[in-house]
Amino acid sequence: MPETGIKILQIIPDSTAERIGIEPGDRLLTVNGHEITDEIALRFYLGAKETALLRWRRRGGAIRRGKIDADEAMDFGAVVEEFTTRRCSNSCIFCFVDQLPPDARPALRVKDDDYRLSFLYGNYVTLTNVTEKDIDRIIEQRLSPLYVSVHATDPELRARIMGGKKTDNLMKKLARLWRGGARLHAQIVLMPGINDGAQLEKTVMDLYSLHPGVQSVAIVPLGLSYYAPRGKGLRPVTAAFSRALLRRVNKWRQNFFSRSQSSFVFPSDEFYLLAGEAIPERDYYEDFAQIEDGVGMVRHFLDGFKASAARRRKPLAALCGTLATGRLFFPILERCVEELNRRTGAKLMTRAVENHFLGKRVTVAGLLSGKDILAALRGKDVGRFIIIPGEALAFDNRLLLDGLTLNDLSRELGIPVYSGGRSAGELFKTLSKIADFF
Repeated sequence: MPETGIKILQIIPDSTAERIGIEPGDRLLTVNGHEITDEIALRFYLGAKETALLRWRRRGGAIRRGKIDADEAMDFGAVVEEFTTRRCSNSCIFCFVDQLPPDARPALRVKDDDYRLSFLYGNYVTLTNVTEKDIDRIIEQRLSPLYVSVHATDPELRARIMGGKKTDNLMKKLARLWRGGARLHAQIVLMPGINDGAQLEKTVMDLYSLHPGVQSVAIVPLGLSYYAPRGKGLRPVTAAFSRALLRRVNKWRQNFFSRSQSSFVFPSDEFYLLAGEAIPERDYYEDFAQIEDGVGMVRHFLDGFKASAARRRKPLAALCGTLATGRLFFPILERCVEELNRRTGAKLMTRAVENHFLGKRVTVAGLLSGKDILAALRGKDVGRFIIIPGEALAFDNRLLLDGLTLNDLSRELGIPVYSGGRSAGELFKTLSKIADFF
């Protein structure tokens, strides 16, 4: 049987945990009778404004008990093991992990589907693997907002999209979470001919019936790499499809706003860029609740770029380098850089990078590989440095999709290669550091 409780890895000296006798290697079992399964549960039950009774098991098997006052919980001082992430058991017909090439980094093939990661980091989860006990916990411990991949509310269609053999009662789960006080944000990956048209309208309206529990719905286009599965009816999202989608969604938004002062449904930036239409102004995105899903990211960049350029005091005339990005974002970055050059005397260049690693239909900056960046820039006049999108680099180890690093690119190209960060402000910080260096 798997061990219960959570393992104590380290005890901070002079902490509450040390005072009551907890040691590294012990397993903390319960707080006030509540089972402790991870650090989230530990912090929640220690945070109650009451005396906490703790049970833990020594490495030798003996059960120990201790009591701490509410004010002592703030300085508990125990470092615990990380929880084991729940893996995705779905076989979604569009899953982008399954569309990765053979030489992609192995870590990219890990599929998580854990509501705790949704709460902590905004990861999208399907909720297909949550139990009644999980829902009780989410409500009790107020683990929200949660970000939910819905795709369709029609039970049979959702099951087909998820690759399952039975329906999962999603709407019942969402309704129960809403009644329990949870806040939810939904995502729809839109696939032409599969979950668009009447099915899309049904999904949006079903989710709106749970507003304000479901606070927003993001609609993002299907992504297709060279390795997309055949025979499942997957078709690329086109410019014409995007224009029609935007007209339809914006009508729904007007109706929703008149009813509840919230536009509720938000098409991702990619639809606007594919359609060749202007990016909406800031108020269109309300509180930017799903910006990490590409909803309002371009507007945020444009406004941030303008503000950062206006605040810039040090001259940039010495700057002569290249900013590389994906094909979709390239026209926007090019216009921004041209304006910056005009105002500051900088000699910055821009270059679009074609995606051969995943396929030419993948045009977003965040999915560029190191090999494609090298192919686009090697032997070209790029100036004295290169800046690549921060979105293309992993948070933890700064790796690109194919495992290459900034240092690898610098060595291959013979000039410094920097990350531009994940916002216009971070990009300007990088430019400032480079300007000081040169």
